[in-house]
Amino acid sequence: MKPSETSESALSTNNGWGIARWFLWIPLILIVLFGAQNWRHASKFQQQVETDYRSGQFDSASKYIDEWISQTPKSAEAWLWRSRVNIATSQPDKASNALQKAESLGANPNEALIIRSIAGAFAGRFAEVEPVLRQEMNRKGLPDPLLDEALARIYVGSYDLTRGTIVLEKWKQDAPNDPKPYLMSAEVDARTGNSAKALIDYREALKRDPNSVKAQFGLAEELRKAQQLAEAAEAYTAVLRIDPNHPQALYGAGCVATDQNQPVLAQEWLKKAIAINPANASAHHRLAELYIRETDFKTAIELLDKAQAIDPYDLEISTSRGFVLNQLGRTDEMKLELARSKKLRTELDALLAAQSLLVRAPKDLNAQRTIMNWMFTHGKPGEGIRWGESILRDHPFEPSICEAMANHYSSTGQPGLANSYRSMARPK
Repeated sequence: MKPSETSESALSTNNGWGIARWFLWIPLILIVLFGAQNWRHASKFQQQVETDYRSGQFDSASKYIDEWISQTPKSAEAWLWRSRVNIATSQPDKASNALQKAESLGANPNEALIIRSIAGAFAGRFAEVEPVLRQEMNRKGLPDPLLDEALARIYVGSYDLTRGTIVLEKWKQDAPNDPKPYLMSAEVDARTGNSAKALIDYREALKRDPNSVKAQFGLAEELRKAQQLAEAAEAYTAVLRIDPNHPQALYGAGCVATDQNQPVLAQEWLKKAIAINPANASAHHRLAELYIRETDFKTAIELLDKAQAIDPYDLEISTSRGFVLNQLGRTDEMKLELARSKKLRTELDALLAAQSLLVRAPKDLNAQRTIMNWMFTHGKPGEGIRWGESILRDHPFEPSICEAMANHYSSTGQPGLANSYRSMARPK
């Protein structure tokens, strides 16, 4: 073989191998380019999601998350954001599924813990998650309206209104277009008896969502309490324009018409409220009051009997019933009703005192126990259970609370739960 041939042959071989190597590199290059493109997409989506989320625009954030996941379905970060926004838009089951997906893809455990704790706050597990969320708020500098809402729910729900007010003000700043912090602020105002502030908060909520039934109804209720009857009537009418069968608004409109000395209109509103919700004890009572004014005591006592059967613990119903029984000459029944009224008054005073104390001392055990017991003994077992569970998170194994919970479950035919709470009261 000639040297020139050998050299030419070697050159040809090397060229062939070089071309082959380029072909081998092409898939890797394409993967890198595709990955970089996906990273740019993910980065773009994440920025937009964060911007919308931090401004409280959850519906817009949700759309970008959907696009993000469609581009990079194995992005743990995208699924974490999916879970956050699902919580914000009241989809707890979807939020839980998204969080599990994120964790299966290797999500940051601390981020997952924060989201799980936020979900816990929305589910009412206040004492369990409050330390985690409080630490996160103290650590975090960026606005996080969902974290704000979670902590506001915890503090307002547990009567820690001082901290609750601080968080609510931060929430208003972090999500200036969101009506929810103003609605919750109005709830705090109502608890503290600040009707003037409640009116301001409801109006601020309506500026952000003019069609909010909750804000419009709350405004109507506060106006009625403040005896601003003309404005209250307009507010109730506004609610009924949006929701013509809103039973509480119909009842409120009937009360306002009564106070404005419009008995025919009042009867119309109240009868409609009862037709929609026959279990509305207050509507039966208020309608009975109209018949008392007309000295139609026979119709009044029929309505009051129905009202008391629905709510046997209402002091005002009992007082009215005692008066009508006296007018009908049913003296023995009247005396029994007066005794009932006296007992209900004593119990109600104790409840109001406990609620007032909790505003000043949110963790006071005696006040919490008084409220829990009142709920159990006054036909509100769901609220009693909530209070009992909340107290036990702060005071584990507290015997009086465990016993009250056990008694409730025993009386409702749930011996397993009853025995569980009794055993908790005697820890080994």
